[in-house]
Amino acid sequence: KIRGAPMSPRLEALSFDIETNAHTDEILSIACCGKSEAVFLSGPGTDTATVFSCGSEREALNRFFEHVRHEDPDLLIGWNVIDFDLWHLQARCDTLRTPFSPGREAGARIIAGRREGQRIARIPGRVVIDVPTMLRAYFHTFEEYSLDFVASAMLGKRKSITKTGTDKIEEINRRFRDDPLSLAAYNLLDAQLTKEIFDRAAILPNSVERSKRSGHLLDRTGGSVAAFDYLYLPRLHRAGYVAPDAADREIPEEDLPGGHVLEPKPGLYENTLVFDFRSLYPSLIMTFKIDPFGLISPSPNRVQGPEGPSFAADGSILPAIIAELLEARARAKQENNASLSQAIKILMNSFYGVLGAQGCRFFSTALATTITRTGQYILKETIRTIEETTGFPVIYGDTDSLFVHCGKGAETKAREIGKTIATEATGWLAKTLKERFNVESALLLQFEEHYRWFFMPSLRGSSQGSKKHYCGATMSESGMKLTFKGMESARSDWTDLAKGFQHELFIRFFGGQPLEAFILRTVQEVRSGSADERLVYRKRLRKKLDEYTDSVPPHVQAARLLDNPPHLVRYYITTNGPQPVERRTAPIDYDHYIESQVRPIADQVLETMGTNFDRLVSGQQELFDPPGTTAATEPGR
Repeated sequence: KIRGAPMSPRLEALSFDIETNAHTDEILSIACCGKSEAVFLSGPGTDTATVFSCGSEREALNRFFEHVRHEDPDLLIGWNVIDFDLWHLQARCDTLRTPFSPGREAGARIIAGRREGQRIARIPGRVVIDVPTMLRAYFHTFEEYSLDFVASAMLGKRKSITKTGTDKIEEINRRFRDDPLSLAAYNLLDAQLTKEIFDRAAILPNSVERSKRSGHLLDRTGGSVAAFDYLYLPRLHRAGYVAPDAADREIPEEDLPGGHVLEPKPGLYENTLVFDFRSLYPSLIMTFKIDPFGLISPSPNRVQGPEGPSFAADGSILPAIIAELLEARARAKQENNASLSQAIKILMNSFYGVLGAQGCRFFSTALATTITRTGQYILKETIRTIEETTGFPVIYGDTDSLFVHCGKGAETKAREIGKTIATEATGWLAKTLKERFNVESALLLQFEEHYRWFFMPSLRGSSQGSKKHYCGATMSESGMKLTFKGMESARSDWTDLAKGFQHELFIRFFGGQPLEAFILRTVQEVRSGSADERLVYRKRLRKKLDEYTDSVPPHVQAARLLDNPPHLVRYYITTNGPQPVERRTAPIDYDHYIESQVRPIADQVLETMGTNFDRLVSGQQELFDPPGTTAATEPGR
């Protein structure tokens, strides 16, 4: 008999990068960083231990493919490696009538995917991994995903050419013509930085572990339905059942319910405690045995939860899968592997979405509704018991999180209070669920954070709170640290002006400092032109310029004014519309920045204080009431 066994393969990766003449599409240089390092220049020059001058572009391509075959890597990695490097290599091979042969066998091709603008690498015998794509998949977040920016942020290293657009192209062409060894060094540095980031982010070991748990190939991201099938179907078959086809699933007439969201109470609060249920939906599945097989199992031993149908108490499949994943996640945490821990968490949490996805063979309105309504029940019961036993109000709650207001004077004992509430609420849930439903609770309420100051804005022009929007401030010896959720500074395409203004505004607001002069000074800086460098928008192009047809966003309008636009477009809003930083001809539209960037941020605070941005800048009303009576000095009102 042949049986499966755990196995972690030893895989080798080769990082490569190309430099091209954007005017002619000619490949100037190809750099490799793997077991050894090599650079292949497509022109004459002096060879070194790592730099090889080739007589032509065709020779450079063929020597690169020969080097890949000699190194024989399992993975080819790079920065935008499919959309740029491999796509361009294939195009040049087609033009020069030479084989495109980076694989272990013939037949390598870069093909169009199902989604618009998507490209897929089919390289026989090798996996292609695009490093920025995998960084996103493993929750490494950066303001920009250019190699230079990520290398600087993660490694503290910068490239030798930091120019963009036309300036960068001309510099590369000049180096190729006048100093090819300098170009080779620059090209090799790109490959080296990519490999260092790949290793530092532990992309390969995490991909291997994720592949073991989801059944996906190493380069696959997403695919929750396929991962569910991979984990679930073999166990279902061993139980003597086969699964239905996705096409046979019923289509619900109404939308499925979501998680419970408590109506927020806008305002400024002192000493707010944040609690979070550990993997709420997976824990509910384990606790109440919620399971596709358990739903139809003939077992007479059933579990009836607070909502929905009953499920078999024994022989369930999904709860057992989740238990194994929870154990794996605990090991990842012990090993300080945050990325793998997060990947397992996302996989577990995706199970609810899978059961509610019409493309899944196990889709069931009953299952998905049972999970969400049971979650609502748990959140409401937890809120009720916390308020009854502590006397502290719950000022906000969202699906699996709670915000409890302790009030003035609690700052020195807030963390102790938080830990006590979490322990007692978890124990109360275990006891109550055992008494009411005869189940063993897997639910764990965790104390997450103590915000010395906590602010929830109201909807514009309304006293109603804005859901999923808040700012919290924690205090330490190094000072105040702000956390924004759903507010402007968290947006990657917001200007530096907006981010800096919002951060400083809330530091002053939480610190009880006057705001009037600061806001007016910011407006004056914008109008005077002294803040121009902080008014730049940054937005990435997600597809080719000619593929933007239905709508043309501002960054695309700006990019179309450049001969060779970079992936990340930097532009201003001018009196003649969006224009790139490299080719701005019209004055900056300062009114746009004041109205669209400064005003909405200022009003979030000012409107809770009984005034607004218009009144302040027009001088029609004093910003503050007499000392001792302002909202700014009385948090929680």
